[in-house]
Amino acid sequence: MAWLRKLRWPIGLVAIAIGVLTPLFITVYVEPTGVSDPVVFSEYRADFAVAADGTLDATETITAEFPLWRHGLFRYWDVANPNDPHIRQPPDITDITVDGAPVPYELSWEDDRRFRVAKIGDPDRYLDEGTHVFTIRYRIAGVLDPGGTGAEKAFPGSEGRPSDARSVFFWNVIPPGWNNPITEARIAVTLPGPPTGAQCVVGAGEGAPCGALRIDGRTVEVSARALPPRTPLTVRIGVDVATPPRPTVPWTQRWDSVLGSSPAGLIAVGVMAVAGLVAAMALMRTTAEPSPGFGVQYAPPEGLGPVQNEYIRTEAVPKHGLTATVFHLAEHGLLTLDQTEPKKWVIRSTGTARDRRAMDPVSAAVATALGVRKPGREFRADGTVSAGATLERATAKMGEAVRQWALDAGLVVPKRSEWWARVANGVALALAIAALFRLFGGTVWIVPFGLFFVATMTAWRPGVGLRRTAAGRELWSRAGGFHRLVATDSAESRFDFAARKDLYTAYIPFAVAAGSAALWAKKYQAATGAPAPQPGWYHAAGAHGMLGGSSSGFDSFESALSSSIGAYSSSRSSSGGGGGGG
Repeated sequence: MAWLRKLRWPIGLVAIAIGVLTPLFITVYVEPTGVSDPVVFSEYRADFAVAADGTLDATETITAEFPLWRHGLFRYWDVANPNDPHIRQPPDITDITVDGAPVPYELSWEDDRRFRVAKIGDPDRYLDEGTHVFTIRYRIAGVLDPGGTGAEKAFPGSEGRPSDARSVFFWNVIPPGWNNPITEARIAVTLPGPPTGAQCVVGAGEGAPCGALRIDGRTVEVSARALPPRTPLTVRIGVDVATPPRPTVPWTQRWDSVLGSSPAGLIAVGVMAVAGLVAAMALMRTTAEPSPGFGVQYAPPEGLGPVQNEYIRTEAVPKHGLTATVFHLAEHGLLTLDQTEPKKWVIRSTGTARDRRAMDPVSAAVATALGVRKPGREFRADGTVSAGATLERATAKMGEAVRQWALDAGLVVPKRSEWWARVANGVALALAIAALFRLFGGTVWIVPFGLFFVATMTAWRPGVGLRRTAAGRELWSRAGGFHRLVATDSAESRFDFAARKDLYTAYIPFAVAAGSAALWAKKYQAATGAPAPQPGWYHAAGAHGMLGGSSSGFDSFESALSSSIGAYSSSRSSSGGGGGGG
């Protein structure tokens, strides 16, 4: 997954951008059913008091006739101002009662945060059949529009000259969100100054005139009868007071689900993003070990096998560690490798008992797991399920052995405080997902949590939670220097193969563990002018003693191991098993 570490920022930034913009492309739309609520409002009374600063204090008193099996009502507020797309008018609910007693209610958002919804009623209790009185009190800021607002709209009912005023109260005093028939409605609007005129319409579009429209001092009264469900009653009242300033946002309501409804919230997101990145960099610095320097070494550290060398260098078990260990044992005369078919190999145990006792702990663990620790034994990598199970077990034992070796040798010590970086990374991911579902408002909140998550992804790299000791750092320096020899093509790391041809094959296991077998072969060919020789212990069918300038000479062995492991993995998947390899 090295490619993922290299590309984590481009991939992460694209994922963050997609998450933030998701609401613009994915909208949950509920098809209107056309079925009205069976609860009938026998009387709908609303008292609106508008202050000079544009704040509306509203009291809605609803006398409702309930059938059986109903919990309560739904009240919808449209927070968008249809006359100015940069203004939001969310309600601040102060009190809701039923029959004079407080009642529980739940608030939610619908239609990408355009509608604030109050679900009124006890979800665990049905209301008795009959008449119930609901009282809803709330406050909304910024309800006065400039005087010319709505002047182009035709109203069938009008009194006075509302357009002569400096401000207007242009409002759905009965909103279209009520899905209930209303028998009788009476509305009173008290203004901060004398009204210059009032207009009223029932329904959308041209609509119908209200039942009555009357101005009494600073109060305007309107009424209507027999309103069908989802029928608004709209008034436009001129009041000769200065239009108070109102907070605005630079974006339209459609972007609220992305950016939220407050510039202050957007600023907070930016501050958190910067602070989070700084904190992430500081946190990750605590998990990094300074490099000890890697001068070129022309031999691996004494006594280390290829997996040990890579582990102390990277603190990770190498991907090709099993192949490298088998090659290492073969190079030391303890195994021979014979290809019998294109994807079938036989690994045979050879060597003396003294040689086998001198195995490093990783090699011993692999030989034991493959069943080739004793002389005369063999293991067949033949693509069968049993062979795959053995290879998986050997891979697991190899990883356990190299980790335990590093601890027992005092080369690394646990540093559990570094695990907090992983905890922080997981929390950041959880918060980013929560932001995607808009638990904090707009999806823009994904940005600070997402950036922190991407910045701390390397907390999951191998070695976090461990720290090399002084002895481990010294060995790391030598292992890294030897890695330069087998895995880089710089002039400094060139090797005199003419003088030591035998070391090419001796270092093949280390090149395989480092993932640089092809480069190691090319270095040999470039230095000597001849193809890299095939090791004497590697008997590939059809080979003629030379590997050429690539790693293809070892590909057939890797393919045989992969084929067996693949057969085992497939058998586990098809049987639904989730256990270990035996």
